[in-house]
Amino acid sequence: MASKTPHHVRSLLCLLLWAVASATPALAQGAGDSTLAVGGKSRTYLIGLTHTNILDTYLSQEKASGPELRYVFEKEQRRDSARVSFTFMHQAFITSADTRGNDNSMLSGMYNLKFGWHYNWWPAPGLRIRAGAVVDATLGGLYNTRNSNNPAQARAALALAPAAALVWHFRAGRMPMAIHYEVTSPLIGAAFSPNYGQSYYEIFSQGNYDHNIVCTSPGNALQLFQTLAVDFRLWHTTFTIGYLGDIRQWRANSLKYHQYSHGIVVGWRL
Repeated sequence: MASKTPHHVRSLLCLLLWAVASATPALAQGAGDSTLAVGGKSRTYLIGLTHTNILDTYLSQEKASGPELRYVFEKEQRRDSARVSFTFMHQAFITSADTRGNDNSMLSGMYNLKFGWHYNWWPAPGLRIRAGAVVDATLGGLYNTRNSNNPAQARAALALAPAAALVWHFRAGRMPMAIHYEVTSPLIGAAFSPNYGQSYYEIFSQGNYDHNIVCTSPGNALQLFQTLAVDFRLWHTTFTIGYLGDIRQWRANSLKYHQYSHGIVVGWRL
Protein backbone atom coordinates (compact mmCIF):
# COMPACT_ATOMS: atom_id res chain seq x y z
CA MET A 1 0.00 0.00 0.00
CA ALA A 2 1.00 3.62 -0.35
CA SER A 3 3.22 4.58 2.55
CA LYS A 4 2.55 8.34 2.59
CA THR A 5 -0.63 10.37 2.52
CA PRO A 6 -0.59 12.77 -0.46
CA HIS A 7 -0.29 16.47 0.35
CA HIS A 8 -3.69 17.36 -1.10
CA VAL A 9 -5.34 14.68 1.07
CA ARG A 10 -3.75 16.15 4.22
CA SER A 11 -4.96 19.56 3.12
CA LEU A 12 -8.50 18.23 2.68
CA LEU A 13 -8.54 16.69 6.15
CA CYS A 14 -7.44 20.04 7.58
CA LEU A 15 -10.26 21.69 5.62
CA LEU A 16 -12.80 19.27 7.10
CA LEU A 17 -11.62 20.04 10.62
CA TRP A 18 -11.77 23.77 9.89
CA ALA A 19 -15.33 23.40 8.56
CA VAL A 20 -16.41 21.73 11.79
CA ALA A 21 -14.70 24.33 13.96
CA SER A 22 -15.71 27.50 12.15
CA ALA A 23 -19.17 26.76 10.71
CA THR A 24 -21.66 29.64 11.03
CA PRO A 25 -25.43 29.44 11.57
CA ALA A 26 -26.11 31.50 8.44
CA LEU A 27 -25.51 28.50 6.19
CA ALA A 28 -28.28 26.17 7.16
CA GLN A 29 -31.26 25.08 9.14
CA GLY A 30 -30.36 21.37 9.10
CA ALA A 31 -28.16 18.75 7.50
CA GLY A 32 -30.76 16.10 6.83
CA ASP A 33 -31.56 13.01 8.86
CA SER A 34 -29.04 10.53 7.46
CA THR A 35 -29.42 8.38 10.58
CA LEU A 36 -32.72 7.07 9.19
CA ALA A 37 -34.01 7.04 12.75
CA VAL A 38 -37.57 6.19 11.74
CA GLY A 39 -36.87 4.33 8.53
CA GLY A 40 -36.91 5.63 4.98
CA LYS A 41 -34.40 6.15 2.16
CA SER A 42 -31.19 8.09 1.81
CA ARG A 43 -29.51 8.79 -1.55
CA THR A 44 -26.04 10.23 -2.09
CA TYR A 45 -24.54 11.59 -5.34
CA LEU A 46 -20.80 12.27 -5.48
CA ILE A 47 -18.29 13.50 -8.05
CA GLY A 48 -14.69 12.62 -7.21
CA LEU A 49 -11.44 14.14 -8.44
CA THR A 50 -8.65 11.81 -7.36
CA HIS A 51 -5.02 11.06 -8.10
CA THR A 52 -4.06 7.47 -8.89
CA ASN A 53 -0.90 5.36 -9.02
CA ILE A 54 -1.03 2.24 -11.25
CA LEU A 55 1.22 -0.76 -11.72
CA ASP A 56 0.33 -3.72 -13.95
CA THR A 57 3.29 -5.97 -14.70
CA TYR A 58 1.37 -7.77 -17.47
CA LEU A 59 1.52 -4.51 -19.47
CA SER A 60 4.63 -2.79 -18.12
CA GLN A 61 7.15 -2.88 -15.28
CA GLU A 62 6.79 0.88 -14.88
CA LYS A 63 4.38 2.65 -12.56
CA ALA A 64 2.05 5.27 -13.96
CA SER A 65 0.27 8.11 -12.19
CA GLY A 66 -2.31 10.68 -13.12
CA PRO A 67 -5.78 12.15 -12.56
CA GLU A 68 -8.93 10.13 -12.12
CA LEU A 69 -12.58 11.19 -12.42
CA ARG A 70 -15.28 9.32 -10.47
CA TYR A 71 -19.03 9.22 -10.17
CA VAL A 72 -20.46 7.57 -7.05
CA PHE A 73 -24.10 6.86 -6.21
CA GLU A 74 -25.20 5.29 -2.94
CA LYS A 75 -28.66 4.43 -1.64
CA GLU A 76 -29.63 3.18 1.81
CA GLN A 77 -33.08 1.94 2.76
CA ARG A 78 -34.54 0.80 6.09
CA ARG A 79 -38.08 -0.03 7.06
CA ASP A 80 -39.76 1.62 10.03
CA SER A 81 -38.59 0.21 13.39
CA ALA A 82 -36.23 -2.27 11.67
CA ARG A 83 -32.56 -2.45 12.58
CA VAL A 84 -31.43 -3.95 9.26
CA SER A 85 -30.82 -1.63 6.31
CA PHE A 86 -30.12 -2.39 2.65
CA THR A 87 -27.32 -0.48 0.93
CA PHE A 88 -26.54 -0.14 -2.76
CA MET A 89 -23.55 1.65 -4.25
CA HIS A 90 -22.18 1.89 -7.73
CA GLN A 91 -19.33 3.94 -9.07
CA ALA A 92 -17.62 4.48 -12.39
CA PHE A 93 -14.18 5.97 -12.83
CA ILE A 94 -11.84 6.75 -15.69
CA THR A 95 -8.10 7.33 -15.42
CA SER A 96 -5.40 8.83 -17.60
CA ALA A 97 -1.94 8.06 -16.20
CA ASP A 98 1.60 8.80 -17.35
CA THR A 99 4.78 6.81 -17.08
CA ARG A 100 8.19 8.44 -17.13
CA GLY A 101 8.48 10.35 -20.41
CA ASN A 102 5.23 8.95 -21.86
CA ASP A 103 2.14 11.09 -21.41
CA ASN A 104 -1.30 9.41 -21.36
CA SER A 105 0.32 5.99 -21.73
CA MET A 106 -2.14 4.24 -19.37
CA LEU A 107 -5.90 4.62 -19.86
CA SER A 108 -8.31 2.87 -17.52
CA GLY A 109 -12.06 2.56 -17.14
CA MET A 110 -13.76 0.69 -14.30
CA TYR A 111 -17.26 0.02 -12.98
CA ASN A 112 -17.79 -1.11 -9.39
CA LEU A 113 -21.03 -2.35 -7.79
CA LYS A 114 -21.62 -3.03 -4.10
CA PHE A 115 -24.85 -4.15 -2.43
CA GLY A 116 -25.64 -5.78 0.88
CA TRP A 117 -27.22 -5.54 4.32
CA HIS A 118 -26.16 -3.90 7.59
CA TYR A 119 -27.26 -4.11 11.19
CA ASN A 120 -27.71 -0.70 12.85
CA TRP A 121 -26.96 0.54 16.39
CA TRP A 122 -27.63 3.90 18.05
CA PRO A 123 -25.19 3.88 20.98
CA ALA A 124 -25.64 7.60 21.74
CA PRO A 125 -27.93 10.45 20.64
CA GLY A 126 -27.05 11.52 17.11
CA LEU A 127 -24.66 8.59 16.57
CA ARG A 128 -25.41 5.59 14.35
CA ILE A 129 -23.10 2.67 13.62
CA ARG A 130 -23.82 0.01 11.05
CA ALA A 131 -21.94 -3.19 10.20
CA GLY A 132 -22.57 -5.98 7.75
CA ALA A 133 -21.40 -7.39 4.44
CA VAL A 134 -21.71 -6.51 0.76
CA VAL A 135 -21.20 -8.22 -2.56
CA ASP A 136 -18.40 -6.34 -4.35
CA ALA A 137 -18.18 -6.69 -8.16
CA THR A 138 -15.77 -4.91 -10.51
CA LEU A 139 -15.55 -4.89 -14.31
CA GLY A 140 -13.27 -2.83 -16.53
CA GLY A 141 -9.90 -2.67 -18.18
CA LEU A 142 -6.55 -0.98 -18.63
CA TYR A 143 -5.01 0.02 -21.96
CA ASN A 144 -1.34 0.77 -22.57
CA THR A 145 -1.07 3.09 -25.56
CA ARG A 146 2.67 2.32 -25.97
CA ASN A 147 2.36 -1.45 -26.27
CA SER A 148 2.01 -3.22 -29.60
CA ASN A 149 2.03 -6.66 -27.97
CA ASN A 150 -0.42 -7.28 -25.11
CA PRO A 151 -1.69 -3.68 -25.08
CA ALA A 152 -4.75 -4.26 -22.88
CA GLN A 153 -5.65 -5.94 -19.62
CA ALA A 154 -9.17 -6.87 -18.54
CA ARG A 155 -10.44 -6.45 -14.97
CA ALA A 156 -13.15 -8.71 -13.57
CA ALA A 157 -13.57 -9.58 -9.89
CA LEU A 158 -16.27 -10.68 -7.47
CA ALA A 159 -15.89 -10.77 -3.69
CA LEU A 160 -17.71 -10.85 -0.37
CA ALA A 161 -16.67 -7.86 1.73
CA PRO A 162 -17.27 -6.87 5.37
CA ALA A 163 -18.49 -3.28 5.52
CA ALA A 164 -19.07 -0.74 8.28
CA ALA A 165 -20.12 2.88 8.60
CA LEU A 166 -20.51 5.60 11.20
CA VAL A 167 -22.79 8.65 11.04
CA TRP A 168 -22.53 11.34 13.71
CA HIS A 169 -24.91 14.29 13.84
CA PHE A 170 -23.79 17.28 15.88
CA ARG A 171 -24.01 21.06 16.04
CA ALA A 172 -21.33 23.65 15.34
CA GLY A 173 -22.82 26.64 17.09
CA ARG A 174 -26.45 26.68 15.95
CA MET A 175 -25.67 24.84 12.72
CA PRO A 176 -26.54 21.11 12.42
CA MET A 177 -23.86 19.08 10.65
CA ALA A 178 -23.01 15.42 10.11
CA ILE A 179 -19.86 13.34 9.65
CA HIS A 180 -20.00 10.14 7.60
CA TYR A 181 -17.31 7.47 7.54
CA GLU A 182 -17.62 4.26 5.49
CA VAL A 183 -15.17 1.40 4.95
CA THR A 184 -15.21 -1.81 2.91
CA SER A 185 -12.49 -4.46 2.55
CA PRO A 186 -13.01 -7.62 0.43
CA LEU A 187 -12.53 -10.84 2.37
CA ILE A 188 -12.80 -13.67 -0.16
CA GLY A 189 -13.60 -13.83 -3.84
CA ALA A 190 -12.40 -14.61 -7.35
CA ALA A 191 -10.78 -12.58 -10.13
CA PHE A 192 -9.71 -13.02 -13.74
CA SER A 193 -6.00 -12.94 -14.55
CA PRO A 194 -3.90 -14.10 -17.49
CA ASN A 195 -0.84 -16.10 -16.56
CA TYR A 196 2.68 -14.74 -16.95
CA GLY A 197 3.52 -14.67 -20.67
CA GLN A 198 0.04 -15.83 -21.71
CA SER A 199 -1.75 -13.83 -24.41
CA TYR A 200 -5.45 -13.14 -24.64
CA TYR A 201 -5.40 -14.90 -28.03
CA GLU A 202 -4.38 -18.10 -26.24
CA ILE A 203 -7.14 -17.69 -23.67
CA PHE A 204 -10.12 -16.75 -25.83
CA SER A 205 -9.25 -17.98 -29.35
CA GLN A 206 -7.40 -21.18 -28.54
CA GLY A 207 -9.18 -21.91 -25.27
CA ASN A 208 -5.96 -22.54 -23.35
CA TYR A 209 -6.99 -22.16 -19.72
CA ASP A 210 -4.03 -21.61 -17.39
CA HIS A 211 -5.29 -20.77 -13.89
CA ASN A 212 -7.06 -17.70 -15.27
CA ILE A 213 -9.66 -17.63 -12.47
CA VAL A 214 -7.83 -17.07 -9.19
CA CYS A 215 -9.07 -16.96 -5.62
CA THR A 216 -8.56 -13.65 -3.81
CA SER A 217 -8.18 -12.94 -0.11
CA PRO A 218 -6.29 -10.44 2.07
CA GLY A 219 -3.26 -12.71 1.65
CA ASN A 220 -2.89 -12.00 -2.08
CA ALA A 221 -5.34 -9.14 -2.67
CA LEU A 222 -5.51 -6.80 0.30
CA GLN A 223 -7.91 -4.01 -0.68
CA LEU A 224 -9.59 -1.11 1.08
CA PHE A 225 -12.26 1.40 0.09
CA GLN A 226 -13.16 4.26 2.43
CA THR A 227 -14.81 7.67 2.48
CA LEU A 228 -14.87 10.42 5.11
CA ALA A 229 -17.24 13.34 4.53
CA VAL A 230 -18.88 16.30 6.24
CA ASP A 231 -22.49 17.32 5.49
CA PHE A 232 -23.88 20.83 5.69
CA ARG A 233 -27.06 22.46 4.40
CA LEU A 234 -27.07 25.39 1.99
CA TRP A 235 -29.89 26.75 -0.21
CA HIS A 236 -32.26 24.06 1.12
CA THR A 237 -29.91 21.30 -0.07
CA THR A 238 -27.68 18.99 1.95
CA PHE A 239 -24.20 19.19 0.46
CA THR A 240 -21.27 16.95 1.33
CA ILE A 241 -17.51 17.26 0.87
CA GLY A 242 -14.84 14.78 1.86
CA TYR A 243 -12.06 12.33 1.15
CA LEU A 244 -12.16 9.09 -0.87
CA GLY A 245 -9.47 6.42 -0.75
CA ASP A 246 -9.54 3.32 -2.94
CA ILE A 247 -6.71 0.78 -2.60
CA ARG A 248 -6.88 -2.04 -5.17
CA GLN A 249 -4.11 -4.61 -5.48
CA TRP A 250 -3.43 -8.28 -6.04
CA ARG A 251 -0.70 -10.68 -7.06
CA ALA A 252 -1.39 -13.88 -9.00
CA ASN A 253 0.16 -16.01 -11.73
CA SER A 254 3.55 -14.28 -11.23
CA LEU A 255 1.93 -10.92 -12.03
CA LYS A 256 1.33 -7.86 -9.84
CA TYR A 257 -1.31 -5.16 -10.05
CA HIS A 258 -2.15 -2.15 -7.94
CA GLN A 259 -4.19 1.00 -8.31
CA TYR A 260 -4.02 3.44 -5.40
CA SER A 261 -6.46 6.35 -5.61
CA HIS A 262 -6.84 9.26 -3.16
CA GLY A 263 -8.74 12.48 -3.56
CA ILE A 264 -11.70 14.76 -2.99
CA VAL A 265 -15.41 14.05 -3.41
CA VAL A 266 -18.20 16.63 -3.46
CA GLY A 267 -21.91 16.13 -3.88
CA TRP A 268 -25.28 16.15 -2.17
CA ARG A 269 -27.59 13.88 -0.16
CA LEU A 270 -31.35 13.44 -0.42
